[in-house]
Amino acid sequence: MITVAKSFDASIKLAFPQDLIENDPIAANKFPMLELGVVVVPSAFIALLLCYDMSHQRSRLYFTVSFIVYIIALIVTILILQIFKHAQPALLYTVPLCLIFPLLTAWIRKDWTTIFAYEDHASDKKRA
Repeated sequence: MITVAKSFDASIKLAFPQDLIENDPIAANKFPMLELGVVVVPSAFIALLLCYDMSHQRSRLYFTVSFIVYIIALIVTILILQIFKHAQPALLYTVPLCLIFPLLTAWIRKDWTTIFAYEDHASDKKRA
């Protein structure tokens, strides 16, 4: 998977300098990558939580929780890449964190059944 990602030169990966602390940022030569799926998959889930927030309550609690946790998960992923200096599957860190905290929030707020029964009917309202 790493070999394919490195050889494929397109906008499917996010690269950032790994040896930024040791070297000058311009002279950085090691670039670990985050694949585009690390952005797309959690973003779709966060967007779904925003739709849920907008249809069931006035606050954006689930969106805010999931967005903050997603940023923390990306920071954890980058730190793990910096510490181990080896490619890691980033979804291993982002998906569990992005799932656990909104579900924990739903459990605390007793929205457990409504969040699992959510269906977006915005397209049905536009047709009527």
